[in-house]
Amino acid sequence: MVQTKKQIRLSLKQKRSVLSDLEVRSLSETICDVLQKHLCFQNADKICLYYPLGKEVNLLPLASAALALRKQTAFPRVNGSELEFYQVQTLSEFVQGTFGVMEPVSSEKISAEHGLVLVPGLAFDTEGGRMGYGKGYYDRYFARYPECCKIGICYEMQLISKVPCDQHDVRMDGVATEQGLHDVF
Repeated sequence: MVQTKKQIRLSLKQKRSVLSDLEVRSLSETICDVLQKHLCFQNADKICLYYPLGKEVNLLPLASAALALRKQTAFPRVNGSELEFYQVQTLSEFVQGTFGVMEPVSSEKISAEHGLVLVPGLAFDTEGGRMGYGKGYYDRYFARYPECCKIGICYEMQLISKVPCDQHDVRMDGVATEQGLHDVF
């Protein structure tokens, strides 16, 4: 039986919601380790992350490592219908913004062009398919800046056999879970 995007979103939100805080912390630390050891992180001068919402994978330890390595480190902020990334110098430069997401207060906008973008989502597949939250912010962003490395971030349980993708949906270059980085190049 083929599930609709709405059914997949609901199912995976429910699966993720039952993770304990300890599981989220442990799995997130493992995913941060996977990414930090990978060449895509090591070679990147510019890293765009996201601030975790609810039980999303927490990449803040990786952001701390990027800042310590003096990498240009940025987080997204929604401006109208567009997503932009803003550079931060510390992890204390955030305020609650759109949809309850913590957003950077910085006014220093940067482009992810030729950088590494770590992308949240509800479902991914090993062919680079991504299902976000349905607003299309990241897809519109990647249409403007196609020359970046896009790595989807999720728990292994969020990997599904096939994400239903529309023509405007942008594929990831890889997907990182606690099991490792699944390259899809």
